Parts: sequence; structure tokens; C-alpha cells
Amino acid sequence: MKRVSALWTKDKVRSECRFHGESDPLIDGLAFHSKDCTPSVAFVAICGLHADGHHYIQEATDKGCRVIIHSKPLRRYHREVLYIRHPNPRRVASSFAHMLASPLPPTIIGVTGTDGKSTTCDFLWQLLNTCGIRCGLLSTVFMDDGSGKRPSPYRQSTPEVPELYAFLRRCHEHGVGTVVLETTSHGLSDQGARLADISFSGAIYTTLTSEHLEFHRDKESYVDAKMNLARQVVDSGWIVLSHDFSYLQRVSEESKMSVRLCTYALDDDPHGTELSGATLSAALSERTIFLVPSDDCCEQDITIPYGDACYAQNALAAIVACKKATGLPWQTILTHAQALQHVPGRFEIVNLGPPCTLVIDFAHTADAFQKLFSHVRAHHGGRIIAVFGAAGERDRSKRFPMGMAAGSWCDSVYLTAEDPRGEDPEQILGDLEEGIRASGTLCTVTRIHDRRVAIATALEEAAATDIVLLLAKGHETSIQYPLGAIPWNELEVAKELLALRRNLHA
Repeated sequence: MKRVSALWTKDKVRSECRFHGESDPLIDGLAFHSKDCTPSVAFVAICGLHADGHHYIQEATDKGCRVIIHSKPLRRYHREVLYIRHPNPRRVASSFAHMLASPLPPTIIGVTGTDGKSTTCDFLWQLLNTCGIRCGLLSTVFMDDGSGKRPSPYRQSTPEVPELYAFLRRCHEHGVGTVVLETTSHGLSDQGARLADISFSGAIYTTLTSEHLEFHRDKESYVDAKMNLARQVVDSGWIVLSHDFSYLQRVSEESKMSVRLCTYALDDDPHGTELSGATLSAALSERTIFLVPSDDCCEQDITIPYGDACYAQNALAAIVACKKATGLPWQTILTHAQALQHVPGRFEIVNLGPPCTLVIDFAHTADAFQKLFSHVRAHHGGRIIAVFGAAGERDRSKRFPMGMAAGSWCDSVYLTAEDPRGEDPEQILGDLEEGIRASGTLCTVTRIHDRRVAIATALEEAAATDIVLLLAKGHETSIQYPLGAIPWNELEVAKELLALRRNLHA
């Protein structure tokens, strides 16, 4: 436990606060929900989309909470409570959580981008551990705090600071010195501020297109949030990204002068890159790449369990990052790269034989759709049948281009629930269908709001030569509806429906 007065490390943040109360309480944690409050936990009142934490301040103080971090003036103040008012309570919460959790693992590597973050995180975690570096992981899919790799329990890829810093503290307690952290635009943004107090030893940028504009409002704000990762890389740190990354110059300008940009190239001019890869062969579910480091010290063929070129780029990024993080010989790292394993929910083939080929993939942006559909078309001769939706109460601007991409490549599309939340499901599917119709193709469109029924209907339509793509849910364990979440496991549902279809047609 620490006194609140001992938690201020950023004078600027403190100067932006207004205080009510003279006490200096001891705290050992923070809570964003009043139900989690105790006398030693500070309550952070957040104005959310559906609820305002200020309405729960009384409940927090009734539970003995003695520190309230808030943004609005209050009608009532308790004499024994310290009230800290800041325009963005999350910024104060980040500073406090950082101090309460310290010391942190000395090496934290951030991975950001629009697509490919989770796979790149996992590839790097695999490489570092096989190279003998005890490494932690927090991604959309998995968590490893030093006690073993397991599915992440968090709905958010970068969880709020109470969960994030509890994870980092456990890593330190378990003797983990290096952590790979998936860093989202929400977490990196000034508004979200979940990562504002973390110094990164290194960083990886995957792709950078556009997403989450319901939060960031415009693309420039989205890109600027992503640039916070570059700004927070320490002196003499490193950043890994593709040689043709669309914002490479911006990353260079935003990072410290001593930070080194390390690039890679796939099937392109390798000049000036740390590592280049040339595709020797590609199939639906695997790709063999010929890798050459910049110093030509060694060459190596590796085969990864993905055919799409975007996964090969994720692998190259992880390999270069492993080299920067460990300093090990290229030959050692490239040898370990031959053993990279598949990540659940990322181009996961459920059935390779009759009645059809079924694939589960997490693709949920127009750019990811383009890459996925074009790859499937190039390596599969049958019709493409896709089942997908779009997240409710989230970026509407991405739906039309997602529909355009699907309409341009698919033969049949089933529009269904992803996470409708409180938005009208017809509005969501209508936005997607508008894009499909605008593609000008003969793609058929069917709306079925029940995802299980949509998958079953798509499988009933599919012939043995067709491929059915179940998109956007991947590894996720629930579907978010207006009244709450229902359990969902795309892989298990797919297996069950495939078995039912085979039995019916036996």
C-alpha cells in the first residue's frame, strides 16, 4: 500500500488536477466499478457509452472508498474522502496504477497495427521462449504471466489499467523479464491512456489503415494514437516495420533520434532491410519462404502454417524483433522460426474434406477481407461462401468497404450477428449489404441474424468443392447483445454443424 502523495510521478498530470479534501489515504489498487471498491481501493469514475461512473460514487464511498478520481463537479463531498478531479480520470488512473505495480518487467515490447497484432505477438512470444528468453504475453487471444500460456480472460485486447498492471506485476513476481504486449489504438490514445506510463524497449508496427473511428472520430486521430507507441520507445530502443509501411516516415519523425528503425521485405527489393524473404511456394494453408539477413551471414528456408502473405509478414516482423531483443545469431533465430505454430482463430481450417472446406478467421476490416479473399481465390478452385457481420456501436465507416471487398470476391455471403450490442441489427447488415451491392457483382446476399442458423444454412448450401469462411469471431467466447453477452465458440459450433450435416447426408 502507498500514500496517494507518493503516487505522483508526472507533475503535469498533477497540475491538471483539482483536489477536494485534505487526507492522504493509503491505497493498494484502483477500481472502475463501484462493486470492486474497498477502503484501500480508489474509485475511478468514468463516463462511458452506456453508464456514467459518477452515478456510482456514493456506492463506492458507502463501501469505504476513500479516494475518488472523477471529471465532473460533485454535489456532495465527504470530509474524510480525497476527491481528485481531472478532465480525463483514466490519465490519473494510469499514473497511479503504474506506481502501485512497480517494479515492472524491464523489457516490454509493444505490438500495434490495424490487423495482424495478435499473430505477430504470438509468433514473437514463441520465438523468444524457444530462444531461452522467459517471456510474458498479453494479446487478444492469449495471456502468459509466467505461470503458463492460456486464453486471455479479457474482452479488451489492451485491458483497463487495473487488469493491465496486475498482469505486469504478476510477470515481475514470476521472474519474467520480457513481455510482449498487444497495444491497441484505444490503449495508446490520450483519451484511453491505458499505456501512457509504460516505456517500451521495442515496438512492432504491422499494418495501419483505419478502424475504430467511432472512438477516434477521424483517421488522423487514429494514426496519432498509434504513433504514441513510437513516442514511448526508450532511447536506443528499436522499432520493427515493413520497408513499405505507409507511415514509416511519420514513425521516424515521432520516435527519439536514438531509436533505430528496423525494416523487413517480403517478395520485394531487400535493399536496406534487416531481413528479406522470398516466397518459394504458397498454398491455401502454408507458405515456404527463403530468408536472407542483411549481413548475408546465413540463409534459411522456413515453412509457416499459413498461406496468406500477411501472416508471412507477421512472421518476418517477429523474427527481426527477436533478433533485436536477444542479440542472438541469425542462424539460431531462423532455425527456431521453422517451428512457428498456428494461432487459434486465425485462418483455422476445420475440415479439409467433404462436405466442404471450412475456415475460421478473425478478419474484420476491409483490408483484411481483401487479403483473405484474394488469397483464397488464388489457392482454391471452388466457390467462396462467407459468413460475417460487423460490430454494433462501433465504426460504421468500415462497413461499406467491408461489403465491397466481400462482394468483389465472394460468390455467396450470409450476413449475420457479430456483436450487435445495442445497435439495430438491420442497420448493421444494411450497411454491409450496401457495400456488397455497390461492388456490381453477382454475389448473392442472405440476411440471417442468428449466427448459428446462418452458419448452418451456409454449410447446407456448400458443395464439396466450396470453401466456407466464418469471419470476425475467431477465438472469441461470446456474442454481445443489448441485454448482455451469450457464450459462443465458433470452432465448436462449426464442428457440431459439420457433423450434423454429414449425418443428414450420409
